[in-house]
Parts: sequence; C-alpha cells; structure tokens
Amino acid sequence: MLGATAAVNMLRSGAVEEPRDSWRGRSVLVTGGAVRIGRAIARAFAEAGADVVVHYRSSAAQAHEAAEEIRALGVRAALVQGDQARDGDPERIVAQAVHAHGRLDALVCNAAQFEEVPAAELTRARFDALLAANLSGPFQLARAAWPHLRERQGSIVNLLDLCGTAQVWERTAHYAASKAGLAALTRQLALEWAPEVRVNAVAPGAILFSDTVQPERRERILSRIPAGRIGTPEEVARAVLFLASEPFITGQVLAVDGGRSVQPQHLRCCRRTLY
Repeated sequence: MLGATAAVNMLRSGAVEEPRDSWRGRSVLVTGGAVRIGRAIARAFAEAGADVVVHYRSSAAQAHEAAEEIRALGVRAALVQGDQARDGDPERIVAQAVHAHGRLDALVCNAAQFEEVPAAELTRARFDALLAANLSGPFQLARAAWPHLRERQGSIVNLLDLCGTAQVWERTAHYAASKAGLAALTRQLALEWAPEVRVNAVAPGAILFSDTVQPERRERILSRIPAGRIGTPEEVARAVLFLASEPFITGQVLAVDGGRSVQPQHLRCCRRTLY
C-alpha cells in the first residue's frame, strides 16, 4: 500500500494532476459516476480530455446532469444504466461503454453498496447480496473489460475503503469483507494481466459526511485524522486519475485518508458510496 502521508502530500502539492488533454481521444467507464465521488472522478477524466461513460443504477437524473457537465468541457459523454450485482449486467455495461466511444482505455470501479448490520444478524442472503455488488460485480466488469483494455494497454482502478483495508469497524462485517476481497483481487489481477493491463486501487477515508452523521460523531472522526479535516471528492478523483495514468504503477493501493490509517480506531463507517 502506498503510504497515506505520502499520498496526502502528493495531493496537496498537485503533483497528481494531469495536464489538460493528456487523455484526449481516450475513453473511460466510471461506475457509479452520477453522484458524489464517482461524479468527481468522471469530471476529472473529462478535464484531462477523456470521453467518459457514466454508469448509474438508479440515479438517472443525476447521471444526466453529470453528462451535461462533462459535455460542457468539450468531450463526449454517454450514459449506461445497470446493476453490477445482476447476472449479465456487467458484460452489457462494458459492451455499451465500448460501443459508445468505439474503445475503452480505463475502467474505474467506484459503484458500491453500504449498510450496517450486526454480524450476528447477517443472513446469508444479505451477506451474499453485498458481496455480489461490491466484489463479484467489479470482478465481472473487469473480466468483461479486459480484452478491450488489453488492446489499449489500459488500466483499472478500484475504489476500496479504509474499512476493510487498514481498519475494520463494528456492524460492517459484509462490507469490510467485500472491500478486503476487492483489495486482494486488485493485486491478483495486476499480477495476472501484466504487462498489458495495469490494476490499482484507491482507499478513501472520510469523504463527504452524510447528513445523518451527528456533530459529536463528526468531531470524533476529525480527531482521528492527522490532516485535521475530511477529504474531498476531488482529492480522491485526482488519485484515481494519477493511478490510471502512470505506466509503471500496478498492484498498488493508494490511501487517501489524511493519514487516518496510521491511527487505527474502531469506528463505524461514515462514508456512503451510492450509485
């Protein structure tokens, strides 16, 4: 895993920003690209000149807004709807993305589901459903994208979480397991698909407090972040763009957490990634 402190310094310095037009003529599929972190990622690639395919599950209105924002930057945008947890949908999502712009140079697996349930109350159905969305879904997307990415010497960037990589929190057994599995899968695919396709991951910490997070909990979270604040979607997006762009980096997990991973604490997740 790339060091959290180094990651913070790189992001602060702007060292990971890509020159405008560095991705001109290339196409990127961003799952969960309609809202929150995914939308920031889609915009970051568009600002670098890439054509972007925005995937969404149920956020149709936000997806159309995101597409208009992308087109306003002078690049192409396409939309594809689907549920990555459903059999057959990952393959269809990738096929539509390739058809939209005639190629695929990068896949960003950002979409995920989150819920808190005590481990003793987790039924097999609930456990399997979350892993289908957060682990099996990204794998099937990657597998479907592989031949297209191989043609372009492309890359995959998976979105993980502090939860399940550097820490675990109560009531998140299935979520933590899904993100830990995706971290292992990132390294496995990087090994198997090198040198044609690079595979990396970004593990965000606290990004965008939910409206349901009470003030005292916010203060408790902030007290555990050496950087003294939560992160922004744009900081995560720059890290994703950096990993997608660097040709000699593969099999790595970059923590974007303000250094929080060096202060392990038991705390329930505050980040929700919706799509």
